[in-house]
Amino acid sequence: MRYAIAALFALMLAACGQAAPPEDAGAGSTGVGEVAAPSFTLEPEALIGLWGFDRTCGLYDLVFEADDRVQYFDYSDQSGVVSYAGTWATSDNNRVVLTVNLLDSEGEPTAAVSTFHLDVQSAVTDDLIADFGPAGGAAQTITALRCPEEDRD
Repeated sequence: MRYAIAALFALMLAACGQAAPPEDAGAGSTGVGEVAAPSFTLEPEALIGLWGFDRTCGLYDLVFEADDRVQYFDYSDQSGVVSYAGTWATSDNNRVVLTVNLLDSEGEPTAAVSTFHLDVQSAVTDDLIADFGPAGGAAQTITALRCPEEDRD
C-alpha cells in the first residue's frame, strides 16, 4: 500500500511537470527572466591610461591623462591615422565628453574642433565597455583593453 501511494504521488508530480507553458512565455517576451545591468557610477580616475580598441595594444586608440588631457587616434581611414588631442570631462549618466582639436601632420593642433562622446556601460576595470562616437553622429560599441604604460623618455 505504501508503494502504491508513493507511485501515485510520483505520477502526480510528473504530470505537473508536463504542463505546457503559456503561448507568450518565450524568452524575453514578457521581460521575465531578464537581468538588469547593475548600476554604477563612473570613477574618472579609472579611465586614466592607454586603451586599445582591438585589444592587442599594438596601437592605442584613446589615451586619458590625469590632468584631463586626452588623445584620440582614429584608424578607420585607410590612408592613415587621424589624430586628435584635447581635454576630457565626465558628464551625467556615465558619459565622458572629449573636446579635441584635429592634429596636423606635424602633430600640432589645428583650428578644427570636434566633440566625441564615450557612454560607459559598466564599471571600468582593465576593460572599457562603451559606446563611442562623434557628438550627434553614430556611435560604435567598443570593448577596449587597458594597455601597459610605456616608458616615453
